[in-house]
Amino acid sequence: MENLEFIKSLTQEEVFETWRKGEENIEHWKTFWESKGYKSWEEWRRTTHKTLFEKPLKWGLYTVSDPLITIPEWRGGMFHSWNKWFYVNFPEKPPKLKDLLTHPGVQNHWYVREIAHNFKDVETTLMATRLLNDTINIAEGIHRACAITLMAHEKINLNAKILVMLADWPNQEPPKLGNWDNK
Repeated sequence: MENLEFIKSLTQEEVFETWRKGEENIEHWKTFWESKGYKSWEEWRRTTHKTLFEKPLKWGLYTVSDPLITIPEWRGGMFHSWNKWFYVNFPEKPPKLKDLLTHPGVQNHWYVREIAHNFKDVETTLMATRLLNDTINIAEGIHRACAITLMAHEKINLNAKILVMLADWPNQEPPKLGNWDNK
């Protein structure tokens, strides 16, 4: 895998707890999951990412070398809302992040722009799946991944260590994430 340096293997619970530490206390996400009727961050995320956590997957933690070059080549995740609002006009679903950035709703998304122009984290961890053909799809951190892609596009320096928790996905179709039943 080009531009990924293996650090260590992870259990699924280590992956989930790392995600919790990074996201659970972000205020706008709390407002979001509460508005959807979830009682907790954990209930929300265990529901939206059930396909990732219902089967045993091999997880590894990696450092992303050259993230401004590497991450734009990755693909978005098959998130229901992103598929519905942003992937519609792309022949490949999900599209590469560098292609997704051409969508005005992504390029001008308030949160993507906020992260790109005020990247404060010294270190951040994304979650992704690697398909059988070595394609990498974002499973968590799509806004940060799009922000890094925007930074590459706008030639903004990134002074942060980017890590990815990567699962080997057992087929060619990325996992569907989000609430596909609530179309």
